[in-house]
Amino acid sequence: MTRAKRSDMSALVLSPAAPDPIATVADPPETQVQSNARRNKTVVAVLVLLTLLIGFWPLFDQAALPMDEGTLLVYPELVSHGQLPYRDFETFYGPANLWVLSAAFSTFGTNIFVERGVGLLYRVIVLLAIFGIAQRWGTILAAGVMFIAGMLLLPLQLPAYAWMGALACGLTALLVLTFGESKLRCFSVGLLAGFALLFRPDVGPAMLLSALPFLYTVSLKRRLSYFGGIAAGLLPLCVLTLLAGPVQVLNNLLLFPVIHCNPARRLPLFSVGLSLLGLLLLHVVACAANFAAGFVALRRDHSKVNARLLLGATLFAAGLTSQATQRLDMLHFFLVGFLSISLLPISLALLASAGRAYQSSRAVSFLAIFSVIALVGPIAHEATSVMWDAFSTAFDTSRVRVEFVKQRDRSFPFQSLQTARAAGKMFENLEVLSKSGERLFVGPADLRRTNGCDTFIYHLFPKLRPATYFLEMNPFSANRPGSRLAADVRSADWLVLNREQDTRQEPNRSVEAGSDGPNTVVQTCFSLIGEYPPYLLFRRKP
Repeated sequence: MTRAKRSDMSALVLSPAAPDPIATVADPPETQVQSNARRNKTVVAVLVLLTLLIGFWPLFDQAALPMDEGTLLVYPELVSHGQLPYRDFETFYGPANLWVLSAAFSTFGTNIFVERGVGLLYRVIVLLAIFGIAQRWGTILAAGVMFIAGMLLLPLQLPAYAWMGALACGLTALLVLTFGESKLRCFSVGLLAGFALLFRPDVGPAMLLSALPFLYTVSLKRRLSYFGGIAAGLLPLCVLTLLAGPVQVLNNLLLFPVIHCNPARRLPLFSVGLSLLGLLLLHVVACAANFAAGFVALRRDHSKVNARLLLGATLFAAGLTSQATQRLDMLHFFLVGFLSISLLPISLALLASAGRAYQSSRAVSFLAIFSVIALVGPIAHEATSVMWDAFSTAFDTSRVRVEFVKQRDRSFPFQSLQTARAAGKMFENLEVLSKSGERLFVGPADLRRTNGCDTFIYHLFPKLRPATYFLEMNPFSANRPGSRLAADVRSADWLVLNREQDTRQEPNRSVEAGSDGPNTVVQTCFSLIGEYPPYLLFRRKP
């Protein structure tokens, strides 16, 4: 009897304990815990984003690049009027950004603030996608990664570059992969990858690399669904190719940007400053550390989504490296380097724990975040000053940084007050003397070298029709042998030429001159009616 009682007691001890009413009330159910965790992560993401928006907001009033941001104002409006990229004007980027901006202009009006609003939207999507990826390693790391990424995006200011649209699609695709690997989800990821290529076809290798850790583990049907999504995303480009012509599309998206113009745009690596070389080295080291951390985690458990996610994000960042190396300046570096560097705290935290846990302790997370910040600061001192200036400007509204030149209901910001005033006087005369429907040509004063132009002027004068296919000027394209540039100049009623464009000197082939034919047309067919340094205004001879 005693033995039986002992057996009963053992069974009681080994069996699961009965629910404790007090514990049930005190401890929320698992679903409630998950709901609270999601709410906390959402609150943290919103707070970090709002903090970053303080720095982004003053960038709406920053000076603009005359050609780069000018094209973002001019091309979408031409598209809304029925013109086609590649056929009616030259552009080396995909059409998606023009379609997005055209829709935004049609809805909110055609101006630089709407364009920069789209640019801000791209950056918000990128930052939220980065937070969504990083939150799998804890809220603290996710907040730090998002903050570092946002700070590194500040030097890019707010233009709605097609590159940022491509990254928004690419990072969102990577995030969606973490939710599951059904056929529909694989198709959706492929569709987002296709949209990324619609913005910038040159992100294709990076998109494919980022998907490899996931595609390696799924069935053939799901892989086919992924590539089917890419094909569906690229259907609009196929239609555009038929309308614009395959040769023109091939020239604009591949031959000229990659082969012909590249020698005159590329900057030799060792011609840049030590700061940029240090940043490039940091990008390479960050990619290596991120890959090592992902590989260590993957070796421990092949089924873990986290490890494959980190490897995918690392391969995506590494696949973008050519964007920085082909022209190593601050703009092109941070278009790439912000991603690899911002992911570095995750890798440091994982390597510090030797891959033993995905959820690092708070101390390790904070240490990893501040280590990266401390590392970037001394190397990127120029960018750091830009970041600090952005936040200080947000709290000092009395500071006037740029001069907006207005033309009717449109405006454009200049960095130089002197140049802005000269341009304003020229625009006043051109507005009075020109007639609606006349043709306007904008370019450098010396048309033998076509390294850039003031594309934004077309935006300020919508009553005048662009007289040239080369609304942006690219070396070895507009001035190539057999170019239509001279004929385009001859067809114009008005010319606005900029002497500053002629002073550009870089250690590449951009210093080489092309045909003197367009200059001859200017001398024989046009009269100089005003000088507004650095601008020259010409009118067609009667």
